[in-house]
Amino acid sequence: MKQIENYLRGIIVTGIFAIPFLAFVVAGSLFFPYITGKNFGFRMIVEVIFAAWFLLAYYNKEYRPKFSWIMAMASIFVVVVFLADSFGFNAYKSFWSNYERMEGFVGLIHVFAYFVVLGSVLTKDLWTKFLHTSVCASILMSFYGIIQLMGDAVISQGGSRLDGRFGNAAYFGGYLLFNIFLTAFLIVRRKEFDWLSYLYTAAIALQMYIMFATETRGSMLGLFGGIIVAALLFIFLDKKRPVLKWIAGGIIGFLIIFVFLVFQNKETDFVKSHAPLSRLASISLAETTVASRFMVWGMAIDGFKERPLLGWGQENFNVVFNKFYNPGMYAQEQWFDRAHDIFLDWLIAAGIFGLLFYLLLFLSGMALVWEAETGTEEKGLWAKIKHSWRKHVSGEEQNKILERSILTGLFVSYFIHNIFVFDNLFSYILFFSLLAFLHHNHTQKLPTLPTMHQKKQQIKIIDEEILPISYIGSVVVFVFCLVFYFVNIRPIEANTILIDAIQPRQQSGLPMQENLDLFKQVFSYNTFGNSEAREQLVQAAMRASGTEFPPALQKDIFSFANQQILLQLDETPNDARYETFAGMLFARYKMNPEALAHFQKAHELSPAKQTISNNLIMAYLNSGDNSSIQKALSLAKTSYESAPAFDEAAKMYALTLMRTGEVEQGQQVLFKQFGTDLIFDENLINVYAALGNYEKIIAIIDKQLTVKDDPQLRIRLAAAYLGANQRANAILEVQKIMVSNPEFKQQGEAYIQEIRAGRNP
Repeated sequence: MKQIENYLRGIIVTGIFAIPFLAFVVAGSLFFPYITGKNFGFRMIVEVIFAAWFLLAYYNKEYRPKFSWIMAMASIFVVVVFLADSFGFNAYKSFWSNYERMEGFVGLIHVFAYFVVLGSVLTKDLWTKFLHTSVCASILMSFYGIIQLMGDAVISQGGSRLDGRFGNAAYFGGYLLFNIFLTAFLIVRRKEFDWLSYLYTAAIALQMYIMFATETRGSMLGLFGGIIVAALLFIFLDKKRPVLKWIAGGIIGFLIIFVFLVFQNKETDFVKSHAPLSRLASISLAETTVASRFMVWGMAIDGFKERPLLGWGQENFNVVFNKFYNPGMYAQEQWFDRAHDIFLDWLIAAGIFGLLFYLLLFLSGMALVWEAETGTEEKGLWAKIKHSWRKHVSGEEQNKILERSILTGLFVSYFIHNIFVFDNLFSYILFFSLLAFLHHNHTQKLPTLPTMHQKKQQIKIIDEEILPISYIGSVVVFVFCLVFYFVNIRPIEANTILIDAIQPRQQSGLPMQENLDLFKQVFSYNTFGNSEAREQLVQAAMRASGTEFPPALQKDIFSFANQQILLQLDETPNDARYETFAGMLFARYKMNPEALAHFQKAHELSPAKQTISNNLIMAYLNSGDNSSIQKALSLAKTSYESAPAFDEAAKMYALTLMRTGEVEQGQQVLFKQFGTDLIFDENLINVYAALGNYEKIIAIIDKQLTVKDDPQLRIRLAAAYLGANQRANAILEVQKIMVSNPEFKQQGEAYIQEIRAGRNP
């Protein structure tokens, strides 16, 4: 039995110590490589260590979970989220999520399983080593950030904001923020300031530098807030180290002056030339990103009011975003799936109960941070906290105050950071690792475990009362294999085929058929990636329309895309996103009645979103009947007036006015918006063509050619001259193309012959 126990412990500890290095995993062969590689790796490791832990805990009570308020709150939180997901808007998506996020209840239950194993198996010595491992991984990631700064590694998001191996600067910033405090915690835990302390002090400077280079303002504010809280706690509670208290006060003063000077001098060249300082100084209610955050938060509050108790279920914020869309969001991403505030995200995902128990994770964690080191006869959590506080005020346990202040600062910094962003896999890993660490520390203060002799007797009794290990082990292995296959293997296989299916191939015949066959393989796996695969399929079908693909192949692509998007609508009814995709597919294949029906449904689900309104307006206009055109005009006017600064809404309103005969009024709208009516826009050009106003088309294309001399534009200009019966000018444009593109000479001469013969080529 002891040999089996050691073997199982070895599996668990190896898996746990591998997890911090998942941060470096980027699966280039998978769809959403920065997300899927890490998440599949985490899930597989957790499933292995949880199966091993289950066997270990089954046969030895020492490894079974013990009570703490953190364990209680985490368990209740998971149950509440399960209920919220079960009764939410889209239970399937709430449980499984998608490739882009890989969260949902499946993600949460893996994090919870990780927390249980971590808090039940690691010893005090292993915890110290694990925290050092996490910090070392963050130091390595910081050096990777240096490589990105030097330009020797690509920043996946583009621009200057470092994203490490996370593919997202905010994820990287939050990861470093957490590890900065963990590094400081490990320094103050050491008995003396030795070589490792000096190394870690330098590491903190590096981590801070790289964190600022991510330009993540939530992380910056979190760092400032956490440091100030930690320093204040130390100043007020420590009674014996005046020098350290003066240093803590100096740090607070420095941070206050630093922030003041940055904001006071935000218009200076120095601040503007340093991107992190510039982004920090740009925080204001008028700043675009901040303003959009407030609008999204307002939508979240509206969504909460509709489902206050258990919310909408995880992964359903997109429905709230569409339903309560604020027209002022026109310049932002049109398909938000997060509130960009973790507290509002949980309010939407699991209602007031979900948010309550999420907050209680913070409170129970901080309660255990300040728990008395020695036992107390007082009963109840609050009594113990008061007892602990009195001990500190009286001067006891001075060596623990700095550690506890830093951990409290970590909670505060993470809390502030999460006001502006949402959690991801590694923020969950770090947060629940901290909770598991505090849970472990608490359970070590519980009554002493039985002696080794008593343990042997206890184990012997257990062995006689329960099934042999071969029986229970067989069941665990069977369940593990099922979970491992359906949660990981099938989705990974579907994902790798999907990434191959969306690769561009030669634009003719067999290669496109190859793409279609690969898409069919993806759906044969029937995984949680179906929705994203269907979106990719619809876009592929839209690109295939009107190309040189054989008509039969185009028909097959459309038929399969049509089938799949309608299946998606059956599985997720009342989702404006998929109604829009369906409408776009039908519109591309000139099936206007079908497109109109889907755009109308999308508009019902998201009546204030201008991009959806624009699709519906064009479908109304393409219908051609007077009633539909009047509906288009009314909708275009409403859309434009909801956000007059939105250029696309102004163009749509102008061209709709022109289509209804109000040409002059439409041009006035364009002049008011752009200062000219010569706007290069395909829909606007089509309206002028329908009106026979080729002179205006000629003027628009002429203006565009001053921006970029494009042969295709000159061909269109020649066609416009033909429409205006200016054949000599049309020939002149064709000749210009022949001069700049000799390969066009033969085709151009054929065009010129047709034009001179009085025909339109």
